[in-house]
Amino acid sequence: MEQKKNKNLRYGIIIFIILLLVDQISKQIMISYYEHINIISGILEIQVEHNTGGAFGVGQQSTVMFIIANIVVLGLIIRFIYLQKNFMDRKTLYTLFVILAGGFGNLIDRLIRGYVVDFIKIFPKTNFPIFNFADMYITLGWILLALIFAIYTYKEIKVVKK
Repeated sequence: MEQKKNKNLRYGIIIFIILLLVDQISKQIMISYYEHINIISGILEIQVEHNTGGAFGVGQQSTVMFIIANIVVLGLIIRFIYLQKNFMDRKTLYTLFVILAGGFGNLIDRLIRGYVVDFIKIFPKTNFPIFNFADMYITLGWILLALIFAIYTYKEIKVVKK
């Protein structure tokens, strides 16, 4: 059982590294070679923007605050993984590593550049925010984590009712 948990932890770290590399390499490519590309007219564009704020542009020019908040949240997730790795199922563990990849991807940007590189723009005629792969990892990770907890809770309630 211990070997299986260590194997899952190693796979989680591999997932983390791959996702972090995809995020960082994509940002570097966009900064170096592209400023604006219309991929699917009216649906998908690449447009490089420097985001000094948080999600949806909240807190512009608050880089230090976001760095501190990022470090605290990432630290809490790492501590949770460390303390719970022997009790956590594979889906939850991998989901937390996806969230960590996104958090570290944006933290690296803030520390190195002073801003986050955003470049994916969907439905450009709307005010939908521009985002990057790290943002997708964070968002999808938290949604998956909520679903995992909802399913677990549903199963527990079902067991109690029997």
